[in-house]
Amino acid sequence: MKHKGNRIVTLSGSRIGGMLMLVLLLLSLPASAQRRGRRAQQPVKTVTPQEAMAAYNFSQAEEILEQQIADLTKKKKPTEQEEALLETVRKSQIRLQATEQVTFIDSVLMPKKQVLERLKLSQECGTILNCADFFKTDRGSDCTLFRNELGNRIVYAEANQKGHLRLKEKSLIGGEWSMERQLTGFEEKDSDNLNYPFMLSDGITMYYAAECEESIGGYDIFMTRYDADNQQFLTPENIGMPFNSPANDYLMVIDDFLQLGWFVTDRNQRGDTVCLYTFIPSETRRIYNEEQIGKKKLASLARITSIKDTWTDKAAVEAARKRLAEARQGLKDEKKNRDFIFVVNDNKTYYTLENFKNAQAKQKAKIWVETQKEYDAKAGELNSLRNKYAAMNEAQRTQIAAQIRLTETAFEHLAADKLALEKEIRRLELNK
Repeated sequence: MKHKGNRIVTLSGSRIGGMLMLVLLLLSLPASAQRRGRRAQQPVKTVTPQEAMAAYNFSQAEEILEQQIADLTKKKKPTEQEEALLETVRKSQIRLQATEQVTFIDSVLMPKKQVLERLKLSQECGTILNCADFFKTDRGSDCTLFRNELGNRIVYAEANQKGHLRLKEKSLIGGEWSMERQLTGFEEKDSDNLNYPFMLSDGITMYYAAECEESIGGYDIFMTRYDADNQQFLTPENIGMPFNSPANDYLMVIDDFLQLGWFVTDRNQRGDTVCLYTFIPSETRRIYNEEQIGKKKLASLARITSIKDTWTDKAAVEAARKRLAEARQGLKDEKKNRDFIFVVNDNKTYYTLENFKNAQAKQKAKIWVETQKEYDAKAGELNSLRNKYAAMNEAQRTQIAAQIRLTETAFEHLAADKLALEKEIRRLELNK
């Protein structure tokens, strides 16, 4: 209350409450402004084109790159890298729309160096080896080699003089490997890398991986076929998603006899870890319908977020998983009882001396085993000498040339002895 003359005037509770609210509001304004200021000062997280691509948000990546190119153009700065990436993003968007329907039955994480050990192929499908192990030289550790079932043809990756990988082949003729030939039909640029070849059992279809303009990131898997009339491979095709991604994808292998396929990827992995996927091959290519499943689901299937999302035919999945388990067990048992590989004919291959039915053939096979060991050792020695020769100057080459000739002669004699033994063993075993 307050005095006014001789009267006492009383303020109502509502007016006092209103005044207090006004005072509190005025006091709170500076603190509120400070909080807004702090929020304004917090940096806004920006998404890079690469991050948008990794999330398969290619539309967002395209928008970011277009803005970056516009900003750089205004500043009169180069835009070549951004324009190249924009072209890759647009190709990725097209391939996303054409994602193939693939049933994946298994996925295993492992160190990259263990991949070749884990592949479970039927004998009829040939063998995949590390080039350094096959040639017994210090070739690139990541280069792989495919050897067909008969063991008379190899396709492999090797670096050219500029250090970029190319695909080459050799044939075994008369017990000796032919001169290497570079595969033809590929319009590779100087900076391209081609690696990880695999031939189907038809001897015509080949899968391989390449780093090139048609890749959407690192290595992509390509497919081509051999044109016998023109004696060269046809123009390769990028096999698209879900096999390929903005990461490295490679080593496509299909076992026609087990009806299983494998490929390797380092998507979503760190360091030297990769994922080996197993899938059911299909003779016809079917793609997902984005209108039916939605954009988000399509991106998830292209990324292979969950292999269970592809299990639309549970019976086919169970049958394939059973074949995979049997193949793994069969390979373990086979390795336990395998001492060597001796091809008797197109339909018969022996792995131990006990496989031989003919006593004389068995005795000669014992000699062949020792000859094979000498042959392999001499091949390694010869390759080592040749590599040294290539790195030497003219004076040093003169000193080592005689040693190479002597080693070549010894190797040729071993090769001839081995071939003669093989022919005799086959004749005795087949009673011809």
